[in-house]
Amino acid sequence: MAGSNTVSMNGNAKVTLSAPTSGTYSGVLFYGDRTGTAAQSTFNGTAASLLTGAIYFPRQQVNYIGNFSGNGGCTQVVADTIQWSGSTTIKQDCTSLGMKNIPATQSVQLVE
Repeated sequence: MAGSNTVSMNGNAKVTLSAPTSGTYSGVLFYGDRTGTAAQSTFNGTAASLLTGAIYFPRQQVNYIGNFSGNGGCTQVVADTIQWSGSTTIKQDCTSLGMKNIPATQSVQLVE
């Protein structure tokens, strides 16, 4: 996505999306422009969705709010900031689907 385009899943949405399994964007479900403007993408409410692939939003805040459940899929998230709130659940070990782990320095910060 170029510029400040975002993703918003809200309410009782049930969405099934899978990343391509070959080619340049193999394993990438959503791709945000590294030079784009800062924005926010939100996965909210009681949405029970199957999202399989990496969400790459290096200039965005990704919000998981409410009871969003991505349990059936496998989602890896790379973002400027990730906000978790409520009882959100996602599966992140995607090796069984042929996806590689994303190497990163472990960094968690509690903000009040």
